Amino acid sequence: MSYCETQSLAIGYGTPLLRDISLQAECGRILALIGPNGAGKSTLLKTLAGQLAAQSGAVLLDGKTLTTYTPNARARKLALMLPHTARTELTTCFDVAAAGRYPYTGRLGILSDEDKQQVRDALHLVQADELAARDFTKISDGQRQRVLLARAVCQQPEILLLDEPTSFLDVKGKAELMAVLQTLAHEKNVAIIVTLHELELAQKLADAVVCVSPQGVSGVLTPKEAFARENICHLFDLSDEQYTALFSEKPKLKFEHYIRSGQKLLRCGYTTGTCAALGAAGAARLLLTGHTPESVGLRTPKGIVVEVAPQFCCRTATGAECAIVKDGGDDIDATTGLPVVAEVTLLPDAPHTVTIDGGAGVGRVTKPGLDQPVGAAAINHVPRQMITEALLKEAETAGYSGGFSVIIRIEGGEQAAKRTFNPHLGVEGGLSVLGTSGIVEPMSQQALLDSLQLEIHQAALHSRRLILAPGNYGLDYLTQNYPELHEIPIVKVSNFIGEALDMAAAEHFAEVLLVGHVGKLVKLAGGIMNTHSKQADCRTELFCALAALCGADRATCRALMDAATTDACLDILTAANLKKTVMASLLQAIQLHLDRRAAEAFTVGAVLFSNQNGPLGQTQQAEKLLQSWKEN
Repeated sequence: MSYCETQSLAIGYGTPLLRDISLQAECGRILALIGPNGAGKSTLLKTLAGQLAAQSGAVLLDGKTLTTYTPNARARKLALMLPHTARTELTTCFDVAAAGRYPYTGRLGILSDEDKQQVRDALHLVQADELAARDFTKISDGQRQRVLLARAVCQQPEILLLDEPTSFLDVKGKAELMAVLQTLAHEKNVAIIVTLHELELAQKLADAVVCVSPQGVSGVLTPKEAFARENICHLFDLSDEQYTALFSEKPKLKFEHYIRSGQKLLRCGYTTGTCAALGAAGAARLLLTGHTPESVGLRTPKGIVVEVAPQFCCRTATGAECAIVKDGGDDIDATTGLPVVAEVTLLPDAPHTVTIDGGAGVGRVTKPGLDQPVGAAAINHVPRQMITEALLKEAETAGYSGGFSVIIRIEGGEQAAKRTFNPHLGVEGGLSVLGTSGIVEPMSQQALLDSLQLEIHQAALHSRRLILAPGNYGLDYLTQNYPELHEIPIVKVSNFIGEALDMAAAEHFAEVLLVGHVGKLVKLAGGIMNTHSKQADCRTELFCALAALCGADRATCRALMDAATTDACLDILTAANLKKTVMASLLQAIQLHLDRRAAEAFTVGAVLFSNQNGPLGQTQQAEKLLQSWKEN
């Protein structure tokens, strides 16, 4: 049954731009509007949302004419997300997202605890939790898109309208947005209407399609009908040659290797190192045989064979180059979709030698302690070995006894590197070519732990003291409250607190201070050293248990168990005059478990704070460390 539909609708500004529009959007389905620029997609969307008055005809929402709804009643049913243009002053991302709750807050606009939880849930859904306290004017355009989507989700709409929501998003951001919209439609039964320019994205996302052109608006089409060659050529006025150039129909080989995660099968991908080796093999084969390879393959160090079709393979002035597009499988990152290009030159007078260097988009090592020496291209030793083996195999097959010179570049790598840890680790100007197994396993934590290990190792080159912070809140708290500690290395460890402590022990640190939000560090009081909510979430249980030991009555314990956040727990403890006592007990338990994990390898303490409640205390060992550090 249609949730939103139009009847003989005409739209425009004064003079009708498009007439006789008849479309239907259903709950639980995504309807994509596609068509050339200027055809009227945004105008249609604004008319459906009630921002523009219809020239004639009607828009029906849940069976009633849109104009019969009051603004608040309409806002509870419909949310519109437009590309961000307006700027705000001194407004946090939480406040921007919270604007979506105003249809529910009454005249005073005061957010209830339930409203605030809805905002937090929406920010979490769009993966913008860490942006909550950030200034909305000081984040990237892509991050603003996430916050604006969270604002729309906060309205708890039954229909969601989005105008070009992928604007400013990188490859990973687009993939995450697709997942959010599919969750809203298929799991939460929201009707979604979205305008998109990227046809490949629209084809993967849409359950139904409406084509908008200056000649008129189509009826509701199936994706198969809408994206048929003939329809796309007609809609965008493309010649056959233009269509072929834009939408090559050459079949692509898809890497089909899966691992099981819970009840799901997740598709694996292959690393940038595998791409580089495949590209080198393809370019060498063209040079040695004179034939452009339809596909190239190799056996990765993990023992899994990867065979893919090159994006292109052609001769150059000095040799040949071959591009392999990085495929991260279901573990999409900043490199997924980027072409990794290997340019190969033959060295007939250098038997069986292979020289490897990095070109545009591949970073350079600027700090000691990484896989390669300072000044070298950031192509790690395993990818170098894979490239060498792939080239020598091609040489053996072709009966060639000379050597090869290889330059690896990554198109778009310099820009993508800004979204990675590379600049912080000491890799400048581009991405690293990585991969110890050659295969990317979805949901794997290994890449994050490898980066964390590198950061802690580099910190150990300069100091025997170390500060660990789970996230940006901790980093900001340190800057504001302990500016005198700026010379001590600080490493952001995410949820991997136990692993970080183990790494600190392996690097022989003498003193370690952990500074974090109570929402994370409270879990340490129960011995939980991976603080991700998927591992365990016993925050309220711990507060309840400690409060009970400190004399809390049954009502207080029940309130703690029912609390939504740690700040809510703190408010309950304050009201019961137990906050100071319970926090002392909590800090004592945290110190106990930190000492157990450190196992006397180093001295360790913890500092806790809350964004709402400020400083919450420090363990006795942390107090001693801070005093010693300030004096020395």
